[in-house]
Amino acid sequence: MPHQDIHVRGTVRDLFAHRFTLETDQGLLLVDLTPEGLDLIRLSSGDSIEISGERNPSEIKVRRLMRGETTIDVALKPKPGKHRAPDAEADPDSAIHAVRQAGFEPNGEPRRKPKHFEIDAAKDGKHFEVHVTFAGEVRHAKPQLGVD
Repeated sequence: MPHQDIHVRGTVRDLFAHRFTLETDQGLLLVDLTPEGLDLIRLSSGDSIEISGERNPSEIKVRRLMRGETTIDVALKPKPGKHRAPDAEADPDSAIHAVRQAGFEPNGEPRRKPKHFEIDAAKDGKHFEVHVTFAGEVRHAKPQLGVD
């Protein structure tokens, strides 16, 4: 099932941390408010609400929730290692800056890969191959053996 936008009204039934079941005219749906959304509103069993979001095969990810006069918008949080945008800038200078911020000293130029840069760097007398996402996040530092 492809992901699709959905807008539905219903009654909150069971709550499980930031997830809950919503009784609707389409049946019982599992809804994910996200921990960030849970910080914005407290729901109770029996609440009549209206939600908009993205329907996944297993649940609905809430982007907007309305209860009476209260409306909250839940921002998407990027998954770790994912680009901030589909066409994220691949900036080698930002990658070198991220490596330095992580306490490494770059040795040489960044090598561009499809989803990240690889940069040879040193830290505490040891050599590493550091992977940096296009979003500027150091994701992995692989020790290099036999490099002096």
